[in-house]
Amino acid sequence: MSVSMKKSTPLFSWRFPALTLLLIGLLLSSGTHAQLALSFKDMETDLGFEIGPSFFLGELGGNLGDGKRFIKDLNLPTTRYFAGISGAIYPASWLGIRANLNYGRLYGADRYTNGHDFDADWRRTRNLDFRTSIEEGTICLEIYPTDFFTLPFDYQPRIRPYAVAGFGFFHFNPQGTYKDPTTGQTTWVDLQPLHTEGEGWGPGYPPNYKLWSTNIPLGIGARFDVSDKVAVSGEVLDRILHTDYIDDVSTNFVNPALFYQHMPAAQAKIAAAMSNKSGLPYTDFSNRGDPTHDDAYFSFVVRLIIKFGNDDTWFGRASNQVRCPVRW
Repeated sequence: MSVSMKKSTPLFSWRFPALTLLLIGLLLSSGTHAQLALSFKDMETDLGFEIGPSFFLGELGGNLGDGKRFIKDLNLPTTRYFAGISGAIYPASWLGIRANLNYGRLYGADRYTNGHDFDADWRRTRNLDFRTSIEEGTICLEIYPTDFFTLPFDYQPRIRPYAVAGFGFFHFNPQGTYKDPTTGQTTWVDLQPLHTEGEGWGPGYPPNYKLWSTNIPLGIGARFDVSDKVAVSGEVLDRILHTDYIDDVSTNFVNPALFYQHMPAAQAKIAAAMSNKSGLPYTDFSNRGDPTHDDAYFSFVVRLIIKFGNDDTWFGRASNQVRCPVRW
């Protein structure tokens, strides 16, 4: 029996980076204000430290319906955290180029599904769960749109909203809870080596997924300049992903007998148990997940920013010695 699966759309769509790049191109080509020009000679640099909650959006958990809306699919008990360090340069007051190294955790569980309809009841029956660590590196542009209006007046407010768009890569390794039927002890086991949906078994099965993937970070934030040396910001950053296996759930259930044909008996026993925790025969339904949409995750972080002027850093002093005389 085929069922309608829960999936969540990303917080931001592809239109966000497209419109951002279009805006930058129009501004740089207009030449209306000299202040908009980029200068790597006089740029400011900063170092940031961030921390905040993280949220997973995928097949597991959620609320009523198929889960194609953003906020309604949050399960607060599954909230985890993100922390990171960043370095940024500002060749113009309205533009920042930022590199981040982040570490975080994601978690999801069908038992936290809220409401009662066919989809929600089925997810609770499916009863899957997962957790994973996330090691992430990103390079993003920060765009400060209010600077386009204040630059002609040589005025910069202390509170400035900004938009973020970029490219990143990350590592994940989903684990699920396994209850040993003999001892009754519950442990977390790695899911990818168990091929819970027959990944990599050949024709008719999905390919084996990789634990490294890319993402597109998109977000918005607001920055408050406390002083000439310190600033703080709050930022919500969504990640559009290119994998549907953050939670190890994407396609269909498989016949448990097949696990014993593809792996040792001890491992096959665990794989069969982890693939189907519903207590129902796998033939009662086919869909384990929904491969038509990739997973997503987002974070809301508070960042402490230490600012450096051009002459306050080693890079600034070195740039003064070797810089090209042409301003660009």
